[in-house]
Amino acid sequence: MKGKFILFSSFLVLFSLHTFAQPASGDTKQALIISGDEQIEKGQYYRALEQYEKAYKDAKEKDIAIKISYAHLLLRDYAKSCNWYNKVLARDKTNKYIEHRFNYGKALKMNGSYTEAAEEFKKYIELGADENLKKWAENELKGIELRAGMNENVALVVKNAGNAINTPENQNSPAIDNTGTIYLSSLQGKSAKDEKNDKKGTKKEETKKQDNRNRPSEQEETKVEEPKPDENKNEAAKKEESDFSKLYSSTYSEAKGWSQATLLPELINRVGYHTVNPSFSKDGNTMFFNRVVSDGGFMEESKIYACTRTATGWSPALEVKGVNGEYLTRHPVEGELFGSKVLIFSANIPGGKGGFDLYYATKTGEAEYSSPVNIAELNTPGDDICPFMMESTLYFSSDYYPGIGGFDIFKSNWNGSHWSTPENMGLPINSSTDDLFYKISPNGDRAVLTSNRPDPQSKSLKSKTCCDDVYFIDKRKLVIDLTITAIDEKKKPVKGPTAQLIEIVGGKEGNFQSKTNSEGNQVNHLLDKEKSYKVVVSKEGYFPVELQLNTVGITTDQSLKKEVILRVMPPESDVEIVTINEPIRLNNIYYDFDDDKILPDAEKDLYTLKGLMDKYPDMVIELGSHTDSRGDDSYNEKLSQRRANSARKWLMNKGVNKDRIVAKGYGEEKILNQCTNGEECTEEEHRFNRRTEFKIIAGPTTIEIKKEVMNKKAKTQAPKK
Repeated sequence: MKGKFILFSSFLVLFSLHTFAQPASGDTKQALIISGDEQIEKGQYYRALEQYEKAYKDAKEKDIAIKISYAHLLLRDYAKSCNWYNKVLARDKTNKYIEHRFNYGKALKMNGSYTEAAEEFKKYIELGADENLKKWAENELKGIELRAGMNENVALVVKNAGNAINTPENQNSPAIDNTGTIYLSSLQGKSAKDEKNDKKGTKKEETKKQDNRNRPSEQEETKVEEPKPDENKNEAAKKEESDFSKLYSSTYSEAKGWSQATLLPELINRVGYHTVNPSFSKDGNTMFFNRVVSDGGFMEESKIYACTRTATGWSPALEVKGVNGEYLTRHPVEGELFGSKVLIFSANIPGGKGGFDLYYATKTGEAEYSSPVNIAELNTPGDDICPFMMESTLYFSSDYYPGIGGFDIFKSNWNGSHWSTPENMGLPINSSTDDLFYKISPNGDRAVLTSNRPDPQSKSLKSKTCCDDVYFIDKRKLVIDLTITAIDEKKKPVKGPTAQLIEIVGGKEGNFQSKTNSEGNQVNHLLDKEKSYKVVVSKEGYFPVELQLNTVGITTDQSLKKEVILRVMPPESDVEIVTINEPIRLNNIYYDFDDDKILPDAEKDLYTLKGLMDKYPDMVIELGSHTDSRGDDSYNEKLSQRRANSARKWLMNKGVNKDRIVAKGYGEEKILNQCTNGEECTEEEHRFNRRTEFKIIAGPTTIEIKKEVMNKKAKTQAPKK
């Protein structure tokens, strides 16, 4: 399975924030494409993307669009990858691009669009040419089916480790030693503030993180000769060293939380190498890690080293004997098999099952081990990496076993002679993205992992899913979970319900959260103790159902299960039920380019909205205004705020109390079609994004609106050209 698709090759891409795009060998379309292809081969995906985009700007050819799609996928910008693939594949009636549907399916799946991803995998299985990829696609379908029936383990809390540990750059391979100190590898580069300032320039420098599915830990850079120690190292040398991933540590205190991550000394972080993948022996006195040399975007050398804890710190590192060779060894961890201490790691040793396989080697002396043994029972044709063993359970990440994302975390138990069938760790440990480096603290009170999942606390510089952060996994002290099961009047499952959980405080509605299960008919919520709630269960085409419940007096873990019957709305009904916090775009509130004036056509919808405000006197709404992608981001944000203020002022002039209207400008944050920055679109297509929406933020949990007034589907369906 190697070689046909770089995305699934056995090489590990490295990445750097300090990579500047090199000029193409020419500015013709063909020269730019060749240059882009060359950069792909080198693992320089941002450079490749720049060349492809230049070529596409002039030619607008589908072959180039496919290359752009693939570059975005390698960079783990799944949303953009999906948009570009859709441009080509949605109109590919002759199946000219059938071999790209597998990658499109991967992009959709990792973007959380499971239903659409399943369709692409099915098409590839039916019409694709690569038998190995067909088998892989079958596994992807099994993973999507697994996700449909998967309930989230609400007893667990997965939380971003925060700014003391995470930076806008990649963080990887976290490990907690027996003192509670966390160690991790990180590329400490530009701050998020610096990057934001960069975006204001006329031309953005490609200085951001890059990645692909095989990437989990090291950064792109060519090896440099190791200089002699020099306290007066010049600025150029300092910058050069900042291009390397190094090991850091952070300690925790109840008073201050996690300390700012501190760089380990040069005895560990050797100059001119990436230092990554730390782990600890059971007694905490030995630290294993990798030193990596890279050429361009790919690793050329990766070896396992070990050092010993002393009274004054860590000893100089020694290369571990017996396990390194003319191949890449990664992710070393200590374990025990057959009554002996072993080193478990991933490697791409020739003759293995996939790109990277799991291996073990028995300890024979100090930093000495026997020859590697392939753990054949667990390895797959894909990549099986990031092992961690505690007691008799081995945890690892794989992209081939049926999973809900790219890399998922699995576990397998050792009974003394055989491994059990790997089990997916499920939600919330796994996500639709990459989840790696799962490790449990020595005292078992918490776990850590890295993930590129979209998260409000993530400071990723390029896209919401480009880059890895460290996450902590903790168990809740008291677990009260609610499972809502939606069925119809014939007792059949209703797929895709939404359950809004609304906290009731003093008889009034307070905080809320909304969840939708697009793949099944169950929705899970976690409840707090001593609280009262209202639950609104809805689905388009059905009448909503409200429930009342409370957790007063509950002192032990409980699982509450509620089954609701959703009744189908009559097909002739001209009424749509709108629930709280559901954004509704009115059909006619648009704006001219670079203008905030209310157009005459918009007044009809504003009068309708005024009527709703009169009908529901306790209703408070948010008016959200949006721009198209043209113009500066900051300017568009201000323009959209003015537009929202205009609609608010219109309603106020008609007698609506100002306290019942919140005006919010979103700028170009939420583009509904393909017309993002740099895309050529018609005026009609740009106009589609210049709109004002409203949503209920307080008052009634549901209201009735005439269907002719609104157009909910338009939030995801742009007008055809």
